[in-house]
Amino acid sequence: MKCEFLLLLLSWLWLWAAGGVVASNSLSSSGIGSDSGLSNVRIRRASVDVDNAAGQHSIIDLPDCQDLRKYCTHQKTSDNLSMLECALSFSSSQLEALPEPCQHALWLQQRQLQLNSWVEHTLLPSYCAAEQGKLQSCLNSVDLWGCLEDQRQQMPQSSTCQQHLRRAHAALGPDYANIGDFYTVCGSLVEQQKCGRMNVEHLPALLSQLGTVQCLMANVNPATPMDTNCKMAINAIELQRGMLELFRVCAEDLTALCPQERPGTASGYKCLVRHKNDPSLRSHCATQIALRDQQMGRDYRVSHGLAKACKDDIKLHHCRRGVSEDKQVRLAQILLCLESVSKNGTKLAPECLVELSDHRRMLMTDYQLSPELLSDCADDIPKFCPEQHKAHLVNGFTGSGGEIIHCLLEHVRARRAQHRVTSQCQRGLETLIKVSDAGEDWRVDPVLRRACKPVVDVACKDVEGGEARVISCLMERIGTPVMRPECEQALLIIEYFVARDFKLDPQLYKHCRDDAIKYCRAKRQWDDVQDVQMDPERGPLILPCLHRMAYSEDEHQTLHKDCFREVKRVMRQRAISVDLMPEVEDYCLSDLSQFCGEHTEKGSEMECLQNKLEKLQPECKTVVTKYTEEEAANVELNPVIMAVCTEAMQQHCSDILKAGTDNGNMMDCLISHKNDADLRKDLRCRAAIEHFQIISLKNYHFTTKFKEACRPYVSRHCAASATKNEVVACLSEVMRNDTIKAQRHQIPKDCRQQVKSQLYQQRESIALDPKLGNACKIELEQFCADQKGPGQELECLVQNTPRLGKACHHAIFMIKKSELGDSGTDYTLLNTCKEMVYKFCPNEESVKLLDCLKKYKDDSSFDQRCHLVVVNRMIEQNTDFRFNPSLQSACGKNIDRYCSNIVATAQPNEELNGKVSFLYQIFSKYT
Repeated sequence: MKCEFLLLLLSWLWLWAAGGVVASNSLSSSGIGSDSGLSNVRIRRASVDVDNAAGQHSIIDLPDCQDLRKYCTHQKTSDNLSMLECALSFSSSQLEALPEPCQHALWLQQRQLQLNSWVEHTLLPSYCAAEQGKLQSCLNSVDLWGCLEDQRQQMPQSSTCQQHLRRAHAALGPDYANIGDFYTVCGSLVEQQKCGRMNVEHLPALLSQLGTVQCLMANVNPATPMDTNCKMAINAIELQRGMLELFRVCAEDLTALCPQERPGTASGYKCLVRHKNDPSLRSHCATQIALRDQQMGRDYRVSHGLAKACKDDIKLHHCRRGVSEDKQVRLAQILLCLESVSKNGTKLAPECLVELSDHRRMLMTDYQLSPELLSDCADDIPKFCPEQHKAHLVNGFTGSGGEIIHCLLEHVRARRAQHRVTSQCQRGLETLIKVSDAGEDWRVDPVLRRACKPVVDVACKDVEGGEARVISCLMERIGTPVMRPECEQALLIIEYFVARDFKLDPQLYKHCRDDAIKYCRAKRQWDDVQDVQMDPERGPLILPCLHRMAYSEDEHQTLHKDCFREVKRVMRQRAISVDLMPEVEDYCLSDLSQFCGEHTEKGSEMECLQNKLEKLQPECKTVVTKYTEEEAANVELNPVIMAVCTEAMQQHCSDILKAGTDNGNMMDCLISHKNDADLRKDLRCRAAIEHFQIISLKNYHFTTKFKEACRPYVSRHCAASATKNEVVACLSEVMRNDTIKAQRHQIPKDCRQQVKSQLYQQRESIALDPKLGNACKIELEQFCADQKGPGQELECLVQNTPRLGKACHHAIFMIKKSELGDSGTDYTLLNTCKEMVYKFCPNEESVKLLDCLKKYKDDSSFDQRCHLVVVNRMIEQNTDFRFNPSLQSACGKNIDRYCSNIVATAQPNEELNGKVSFLYQIFSKYT
């Protein structure tokens, strides 16, 4: 025995000289490989154990490992590798019964298997001497055991080296690569605290080190700083421990609801999350999921699937933003960073994109995933969503998913302040919509998905998914028979937030990002923690800026073609509701609440504000006026016209549609055709056109062409005029005086044509001349109740001039004075005599058409209806020389000379009716 001991000692010394004593200092504290252990060495069998030959203390000889003798008799040898193999086959109860020092020794042995030094100085010399030269190259490989496994598979099954390599690889465990990092960063601390523990519960991957971590957390002095990398590894295991507990509690639920999924997997967890609102889910499981959600919101690494799939992208793009690896990082920060990378054109790993999409859905399903909502909306949830909140407290789930979130979102849009969530809650909801990117994919929001799936299946089934294409399709269907109320409501809730940040509309952002940066001071990055300028309360709005640029007259400041198209599309879609116009809604909340609470149909809120324009608060009046100007110039901003006049625009105004630009041309075109046969039958379109005409009476700026042609001359001649009709009357009087005096017109031709156009429209319908309508209200009911056609009411009043009351008479006098002075404004004459004008007066100026028609009225081919109108006009002219500009121009001096006393005493708005025979004679001469 003494001789054998000396031989053993010499072997140990030889290996030490060759560097074979592995980690002697670090292992000495455990008693393995220490000098004190050598005295306890006994020869147990005829064969010499490898560990003894290597100078290492045998685990089986440790006093605390005597149970191994009892349970490992089947092992052919008692070397440390064999003891580790045996222990790994133990049941949980057997492992738990092993004393902690023995578990620590076994843990150290398992750790040694990953060390290059153990392979080089113990495994290869002892078992693979013949193959050592070939296997030596694996010591320099990045994956040591991967290389050894490749070599092993090429060896014969009978090879001793092949068998021992297989044993050692099996003892490492299937997740040795993941555990290796833990060994590296925490190994010294584990040895120092003697905390190595076996995997008692046979947990997978990093969780196999759970017992070790629990020992460390119990024994490490909190006042002593822990290595950052080790702390991070411990955090990772603690996070997985939470997942373990969840699957333990939810084992039955997983089997029942997700039979195809395995416990502990990311897909199994996602399946449980999808079913967390299922009534059959047990409350204990729902509570665990809710707890996990809260943890995930605070630290994205709780989601093992996301952390693993996006690890490289998170690191590459600095998504932790300077936060040390051992600190928590909110899920929202990581998702926003990855979204920003993707939005700005950089491709993410496919598996990361899948995780990103899954987590966006999860955010919109459960508000507990967003710490901001938990804190910022703590008071708002029970106040505004009591039923949903109670269900959550009692049952641990919230209906079918997303109800609390949508309830809060709905109260962001409330008109009355007392029904709106607090500003901090609104900020939290804005963050949620941005992080989840709910405006990009309609399926992210469970409430929107459930409400709109029937509509999508019918109206948008052929639309390619992604980049908000389906949402855009749904927006186009609002107001159509296929749209459902619940879908429209859920859609407008999401679009409310999208409308307030142009970056949340993928197509708009994609095509307009460069223009927004160039013209509208937009940030270059999709997500910027310092970026507050997209907030309507704290900075400029990008979309209105882009809209102004879309119609800029500066050829050096124009949008790209694709951006121009997207701006038009977005402005058209958002015109359906004031909620989607932050530039209007933010200033008009009180007026909307006071005047327009019952207006819920498409576009009706804006119509209501326009109708009440004079009563609005100053700020609201200003923004509504501005919007109405834009609406007049771009009919696509008028959702009512767009909804009911599509056929009319295609039939009569197709050239404007093809041109792609409007600038008021479309509205002018529709007005000019509204009395055509097809539009007389299309009552809805005709009513929409007339309604806009009536709205335009409030301000001449609401008629684009008129505004552009006449603005300088309104300021010069009609500054005191308030409404458009007053402006038109004022400019018309200037034009008439210039004509009578035969002097150069102060009003240029473009403006004169616009004035005539407005007068012509007034003559067509008394509704477009409120002043006349009010003055003649009684007479219209008394004499003209059955006259409802274009121009018929006015013609009726003219024919009944002698029977009119004073106020109505005066108003009609001014109209006759205007019409008889310029035939181009006489609606009845122009429309009744259209063919006669074409036949007899094709080249005549519109102002002189009556004079021309007089000459041919007795022609045998002259139309009788036109003849009657012309004769009536002649009779009207004979009642007062002021109705005959030609007479005034030719005889003005004579009238002043011979009839000045009569003219001086004449009423300005009553006919002379032949009181002056001389004037009558003169008048007759010229008629």
